[in-house]
Amino acid sequence: MLGAPAAWTEELATIAFVWVIFWGTAFTVPLAAHVAVDLVVPRFVPSVRRALYALGLAALGGCFLWALPGIADYLAFMMRERTPVLDWPYGAVYSVFLAAAVMVVLRCFAAIVRPEASDQA
Repeated sequence: MLGAPAAWTEELATIAFVWVIFWGTAFTVPLAAHVAVDLVVPRFVPSVRRALYALGLAALGGCFLWALPGIADYLAFMMRERTPVLDWPYGAVYSVFLAAAVMVVLRCFAAIVRPEASDQA
C-alpha cells in the first residue's frame, strides 16, 4: 500500500527506543540521583559524608548485582519468544536490561574507588 510505512520500521523503532532509554540511562543518570537521603547526611563532616555516599553506592550496586542472575534467567526464558515482524528473540531485544544493570554496578564500583571522578555534586 502506497504511503503506509513498512511494519518492520515501527518494530525496529520501538526496539531502538528501549535500547536508547535503558543504555543511555545507565550512563547519563547521576549515581547520586538513584538513591538520596539528604535530611541528615549534609550535617556530617565531609569524611563521614563520603563514607555514607560510598555506603549508598555499595547498596545501589549490590541491589543491581543481586538482580543480575534473575535478569539473565528471564532473558534466557524470553529467548523462545520472537518479535512479530523481525522475528528476533525477545531475550536479545531486552538484553539491554542486563547490560544496563552491569553498567550501573561498574559505575558504582568506580565511584567508590575514585569518588573524585564520580558525578557526585
